[in-house]
Amino acid sequence: MKRAFALFGLLGLVGCFLPMIPGLSLWDLAELDRVQIYLMMAAFAVPALLGLAGKLPTAGKLTALGCFAYLLFYKMGFDVLDLLWHASIGGKAMAVAAIGGTVTALGSLAEAE
Repeated sequence: MKRAFALFGLLGLVGCFLPMIPGLSLWDLAELDRVQIYLMMAAFAVPALLGLAGKLPTAGKLTALGCFAYLLFYKMGFDVLDLLWHASIGGKAMAVAAIGGTVTALGSLAEAE
């Protein structure tokens, strides 16, 4: 399961550089508010790095869940559905990564060691 949320983290991180609308990616919006864009990118990068670790303790799984939950519930909220239906490939990738990463991080907490 931890490999799965590593892949979702990587998908979201790549989605930050792909266009959300034609000609404009999340990275292009960094000039408006660098801190928020870097926080979103870090919230995708941390689970990607944690999922590639050898043995992941429960605290690492909770950290990955917290990163994906931050993206899904705080940053995207109900707009995640708009990203899935109306955005270009970058927005779709970030929305799928946030939803899938949250589900797989929850699954990694639930699986028996």
